Amino acid sequence: MSGHTIELIRFIIKMIKVSVSTNKELKEFGEKEWAFVNVEHYGKNLDYQQKDFIFKATENRKIVGSIKFSHEAGVLTINYLITAHDKRGLGIGKALTLKAEEEARKLGAHKIYLVTGKGWEAEKFYQALDYEQAGILKNHNFHEDFIAYEKFI
Repeated sequence: MSGHTIELIRFIIKMIKVSVSTNKELKEFGEKEWAFVNVEHYGKNLDYQQKDFIFKATENRKIVGSIKFSHEAGVLTINYLITAHDKRGLGIGKALTLKAEEEARKLGAHKIYLVTGKGWEAEKFYQALDYEQAGILKNHNFHEDFIAYEKFI
């Protein structure tokens, strides 16, 4: 970089202040600027509204499992799936996952995506439901490797 460029960068950095904000505060700015980015990348403005879901499985009014997922831009992302430790292997996780897949289809999603720990029992579970490995996240949460899975629907 030339000396002039470096001086210009230093001047800009002195003029810019970075601080904490809120979604509410940035709503108008984001809507305006993302419209430009969407046209640049997709040729049109798109709606990126995220919709969140949480379902539970109950037995005798007691929660025995839950799944949280979100839908955005045609992709349903499973954020978590958990079954009571003493109820595993009974089909609760499968029922919750199939319910999420049903919702994905209703929403017009083309893909379901999730991440789980490498070597965890969950890998076999998702593979049995036709999810395929999409990538490896090395040294991820708590310095452990994780696996991204996807299923096209």
